[in-house]
Amino acid sequence: MSLYDRMRQGALAQDADTPGLDELVHFGLIVDNVFKPGAFLLADPFQAWRHNVVQQRAALEGVAHRLTALERLFATLPVSSEPAAAGITYLASKDEANGAITKALGRARRFVYTAHPMTRTKRTMELSLPRDIEYLDRGLALRTIYTSEARTRSAEGDWAKQVTSRGAEVRTLKGRFHRMVLIDDTAAIIADHTNTENAETAWEVEHPGLLAFLAEVYADQWRRADPWLGGREDNPKAGTLTTPMTRSILRGMGAGRTQAAIATDLGVSRRTLTNHLTKLYELLGYEPGDQFRLGKWWATSPESSLD
Repeated sequence: MSLYDRMRQGALAQDADTPGLDELVHFGLIVDNVFKPGAFLLADPFQAWRHNVVQQRAALEGVAHRLTALERLFATLPVSSEPAAAGITYLASKDEANGAITKALGRARRFVYTAHPMTRTKRTMELSLPRDIEYLDRGLALRTIYTSEARTRSAEGDWAKQVTSRGAEVRTLKGRFHRMVLIDDTAAIIADHTNTENAETAWEVEHPGLLAFLAEVYADQWRRADPWLGGREDNPKAGTLTTPMTRSILRGMGAGRTQAAIATDLGVSRRTLTNHLTKLYELLGYEPGDQFRLGKWWATSPESSLD
């Protein structure tokens, strides 16, 4: 801009290596004076602006056209039931998915974590109960996430009461979340997002890098979910006053972040964040909004060291 201002004031002759000269030529703000080598003419800024906009719009339209063509091309290709890559297998039916889950569960040694954003039938829950109790008796950790509406449905409720009495943990989550089954660090069954019209297709993942990513996705969903049955958060007097969610909120507040920023960080609404804090205020016997007392309690609470 400094060079452009000088040239507007009459300094139209410039050395070829003058800093900024190439940039002005690139944007079309100046053009070569063919009658005076080394001298330039000022272009109409409005025309230069229009030229750049048209050029960039054409480039974007070209990219959009190529993306559309690629989408159409790959939509015509058949989906193979063979592994799409090392450690990833396509499951073309509900039977294939159930078979993969059963096989992976047979190897389980540490935990089984599941997330079910869809309604589960009473028959499904009855068939699942003895199998899940068997896993718990084997010493496996069992965690399950249901939709918030599951609290009003008897099928999930009856199942949850029985498995949590044996040590399982169940939480509920509002809104959309991802359906998955994680088994140890060795296998995961996830929904098929390439075929939204068929809810029975799925993918089996055994790739270590993708398994680590899915574990992070599940951990985030679990942290945002509300404890329902099982786990120490279910009875604050017998366990803790805070939940993983409220601990994340308090750590953000301790770092000086606003509640709006914390809500964005955690992927929840401002109202959800406020509701979690209100419950904690009630448990502590503090007036809602008394952040000074809350901060003082949190600073000395042993719960601040929990995950």
